[in-house]
Amino acid sequence: MAHILIDGYNLIAKMEGISGNLEPQRERFIRRLSEYRAQKGHSITVVFDGEKGGWITESHERTLGINITFSRLGEKADDIIKRMVKEHDEEYTVITSDKEVASFAESSGHTAIPSEEFIPKLQLDSRIGPEIDKDEDIEQQTLTTRKKGNPRKLSKAARRRKQRLDRL
Repeated sequence: MAHILIDGYNLIAKMEGISGNLEPQRERFIRRLSEYRAQKGHSITVVFDGEKGGWITESHERTLGINITFSRLGEKADDIIKRMVKEHDEEYTVITSDKEVASFAESSGHTAIPSEEFIPKLQLDSRIGPEIDKDEDIEQQTLTTRKKGNPRKLSKAARRRKQRLDRL
């Protein structure tokens, strides 16, 4: 069973965009994650930014089985995610499109999955958003240098990421 660590506003922005009052969007998002958790059984932690309008201290709560962390005033969710993957022995699957956070997580021995790749996992089960074809081909990257071996074979990191994503 995986422990999924999500950059909250990053994933919400990729799913439906961020507008005006964030509370209703957060509540819908937490309900959807709760449904996903009930179906799959994974432990889920979501980190939200409190950088511009948060509390003086970091706050934690548990709602519908989802662990929620709000960063303190002046701190980004990215900083909390980095701290969690660095300090905890547990292996995380980090969901974020922030390349700096993803790189940090992978260098710390965790798996990072872009938000865009995780969204279909949420949408297929709940029928939220557009239908997504499961049989979409993986985009082929253009190679700029000549390498030996099978050019269609994914890199070791990409295979690890795909394997982890398939388990979610």
